[in-house]
Amino acid sequence: MKHSYKIMAILFLTLTVVMLSACGSVSDKGSDKSSKGDDDKDGITIKHDGGTTKIAKDPKRVVALEFSFVDALAALDVKPVGVADDGKKDRILKPIREKIGDYKSVGARKQPNLEEISNQKPDVIIADSNRHKGIQKDLEKIAPTIMLPSFDSDYKDNLEAFKTIAKAVGKEDKGKDRLKEHNELMDKYSKEITMDKSQPVLASVVAKSGLLAHPENTYVGELLKELGFDNALNKTKTDNLSKYLKGPYLQLNPEVLSDINPGRMFIMADKGENDPNLKKQEEDPVWQDLDAVKNNRVSVVDRNTWARARGIISSEEIAKQLAEISKNEQKDSQQK
Repeated sequence: MKHSYKIMAILFLTLTVVMLSACGSVSDKGSDKSSKGDDDKDGITIKHDGGTTKIAKDPKRVVALEFSFVDALAALDVKPVGVADDGKKDRILKPIREKIGDYKSVGARKQPNLEEISNQKPDVIIADSNRHKGIQKDLEKIAPTIMLPSFDSDYKDNLEAFKTIAKAVGKEDKGKDRLKEHNELMDKYSKEITMDKSQPVLASVVAKSGLLAHPENTYVGELLKELGFDNALNKTKTDNLSKYLKGPYLQLNPEVLSDINPGRMFIMADKGENDPNLKKQEEDPVWQDLDAVKNNRVSVVDRNTWARARGIISSEEIAKQLAEISKNEQKDSQQK
């Protein structure tokens, strides 16, 4: 009898342990679920050039301090409440302006107005890891801030920044779809660009200070490379050239320009073919002796589109313009 009681006691204890374990397991699962719920309430964590930042889910009020970030938001159908637009709304490309609608200017990209940014009561600020490094802490006092490359970014950096912005504003799926559309468009335009891409190409801004070249490690330089062009300014030729504003852009003097002697040039100007800075360059005998000039392979393009925007929409505009230039060149050659 005593033996039977012992067996029953052991069975009872075993059953009790099993039940307690099960309860503990259920409790743990409930705890995990609760923890995940808290994370969701707190928002989303974003890794960026300036560290790791937690922001609210699906932020409604976004301030963008670079045109490339505005481009990304427009591509995601997000309308920023504030933009550092240099006080010149026409610097934002027309297709982007049409998408984002009204916004408040928060000053210059080089030096945004912190008070005006604060007045917009942003949920998140998107800042340039180059230009705005010195004011990151000030921006973070206003709102969660993510630091991404723009001024010194190349084309691939820009695509990565776009993905980060898509995640930050709760549009990851939209971002993936838009990138797929972008790649398809770029492939289409690349096939339509029929000009001779083997000619060493120089892409350069013309400014008061002279020619500011965009070598292959810049946004435009890498974009042209992706489209199949051979850049006249590869790394071996750029190591000893002066940098512009600590960025990847290079200042060219007549001697260096003559040495490079590009076969094709894309000149980014603020005022088109009548830009006074371009006219000044054209008077230089070195300019007249360049292969690109002698063979009529100089295209004057919009500086806002090519140099300042640095985004998905703007790169599609650039590729579309190159396809159009190809068509016009083909027509001209047929008429001769």
